[in-house]
Order: sequence, then structure tokens, then C-alpha cells
Amino acid sequence: MKHIAEEARVSIKTVSRVMNNDPAVKETTRSKVMDVAGTLGYRPNTPARTLVTGKSKTIGLLISDIGNYFFSEMVKGVQVATEEEGYSLLLCDTGENPDTELRCVDLLLGHKVDGLIMSSSRLQDEQISNIANYSDVVICNRIHPDEKVRSVCIEDEALHLATEHLIELGHRHFGYIGGPVRGRAAWMREEGCREVLARHGLEKPIVAAGFPVSIEGGYEAMNWILDVKPEVTGIVTYNDMLAIGAMKAIQARGLKVPEDISVVGFDDINFAAHADPPLTTISVPIFRFGYATAQLLFGAIRPGGNESPRHDVIKCHLVIRSSTGRVKA
Repeated sequence: MKHIAEEARVSIKTVSRVMNNDPAVKETTRSKVMDVAGTLGYRPNTPARTLVTGKSKTIGLLISDIGNYFFSEMVKGVQVATEEEGYSLLLCDTGENPDTELRCVDLLLGHKVDGLIMSSSRLQDEQISNIANYSDVVICNRIHPDEKVRSVCIEDEALHLATEHLIELGHRHFGYIGGPVRGRAAWMREEGCREVLARHGLEKPIVAAGFPVSIEGGYEAMNWILDVKPEVTGIVTYNDMLAIGAMKAIQARGLKVPEDISVVGFDDINFAAHADPPLTTISVPIFRFGYATAQLLFGAIRPGGNESPRHDVIKCHLVIRSSTGRVKA
């Protein structure tokens, strides 16, 4: 730091404050110091800084499936917010396995991360509470009873918009393809569908649960529904990948979407607009979801974090495309 201070004509203390992202440093001073540091090839000694400040300037993010477009887009939002705060991001893919998730948590805590974002966690509430004793924690799409644990949730009740849309098109026989059996989001979305049907005096949907949350899982689930309830004309799904798989299964049976069966998804991933046919879905601002999650965590990490918001809900809306149509007379 001495060389940087000499070249930038500031004190060593000022250089230290810049490297530790002290918000009180003037932007002109910060830019000058960082330019000199870059010219001299300076790289901060992260372990040493952690020992001195008690902060690693790093957060950890756990997701359940990096191959799922939702999570890859969410990571982008988290990454942008992380860079804006001057932090680094460590990413772990848990593969929806609780044991792997615990190992990832141990790994991240071992790297002295300043906070954790846990998306689609498969851990029990008690386990998450224990983790929150060692680090600030934000969980996604799940409400936790422990006030130490912050949360950001998608407006899962928005699935009622999709169900109402199909009812308006004349559909009366419904199927629902669900998500993870233990997940809050899966339960909320299924309940949203059930409540709307009950309000209109319609029979409960036939529910296909326990299938993989993937295109292949949607294909298998749709085939099961058609075997058990061939008169179904409206399909509501937990997410877009299941919906795309369901459409493929319908078409493989010689039926048409939406002429014979209408299908609605949830998330509005990029591929949804280019599916065959383009998918009607509940649009989730996934990037903003990731960004908001990171912002909630940084609110906890900053001085006075106990006063920062603890919960946030991301609003969604219905996007109507070609996978839904009026029921046949």
C-alpha cells in the first residue's frame, strides 16, 4: 500500500479506506487510488484483510440446479448487486440434495463469507436457524419462523391469474403438474389453482406430483394425467420447463395445443416465448428477484443491519401467448 500511497499522493490510511470500500471516501480520491493500484498491479490480500476487518467482502449463493434457466438468470441479478457493493460471489450448486447443501454451507462458512443466500433450500427450519447463528442468511421462496432469517418470495399466488384465464376460455376439467413436494412455492401455487376452481364451483384438478421438475418430468407427468383423466382440457404447471414437457407429451399423443388442451407455465424463462407453441405463463422478473435477494442480504450486513427490511415479495403478471385457447364446443 505504501507504493500506491506515494504514487497517488495520499496517506496509507486513505489507501486502506479505499481498499475496504469506506463510503466516506470521496469518489475522486477513490478513482485516483484505484487507477494507481491497477497500474501497479495491486491485488488485495483477502485473508489478511479478513483478519483485520472481520469482513471477507464475499457472500455465498446456494442454488439447486445451475442447469435450470431460472437459477442462471437469478445468479446474474445477484452478481450485479454484489459487484455494486464491492463484494465477490461464491456459488454452489446443491443438486437439490440436503447433504450436498450442508457440505456447501460448511465450505462457504469456512471461507468466512459475510452472508449466505439459500435458494430452494431443502434443509429443515431448525438447520437454517443454526446456520443463521454463524452468518446473515436470506432464503428464497420460503417464510422462516426465525426472525434472524430474512426472505424474498415470488408472488406464488399469481398462479390464480393463469387459472382464471383458462376458466374465462371455457375450460372446466383441469390438471395441475406440481413442483418439489416439500417446497413452499409448490404448495402455494397448487393452492392458488385449487382456490380459484373452488370459487367457481369447479371440480378439483387432478394433480401430478413428485415428478422431476424438468422438461422430462413434465412429459412424464402429462402422460400420467392423460392416462388417468383423458377429458382434461386445461393444464396448469409449477414452472415453464414442466409446461414445455407437458406440451411435448400432448403433441406426441396426436393432440394439439391449444386446440385440444391448453397449457400455462410459470416463470417466463427465455425459451417460453420460443416454445412450440409459444407458452402462456406467469412472468417473474427473475433478474430483479436475484438482485433484490442480494440487496436484502447487504442490508443485513451493513452497519445497523438489524433495522433493515427482513422480507420482500416480487410481483408477477400473466403473459398470454399461443398455448392457451378457447375450449372446444
